[in-house]
Amino acid sequence: MSTAELKLDLINQITKITEEERLKELIQILNFQSDESIYETILEEKQVVKEAKVQIATGAYFSNNDVQQEVKKWLEK
Repeated sequence: MSTAELKLDLINQITKITEEERLKELIQILNFQSDESIYETILEEKQVVKEAKVQIATGAYFSNNDVQQEVKKWLEK
């Protein structure tokens, strides 16, 4: 699908939305995507990212598939 076709599809879908809250959510998403400001991380955030990188490197994480299977088990109870 070309960019022009994607835009038209998106416009068509948006025009069908009647819930004001949903439209506000879409506006927030679009505003977030166009925000060019630089996010400054604080020391605690940098530490959490550093720890996450170590966990990834050592394999101490769950795959998306693992999490989806776990959620499925919980919902079946």
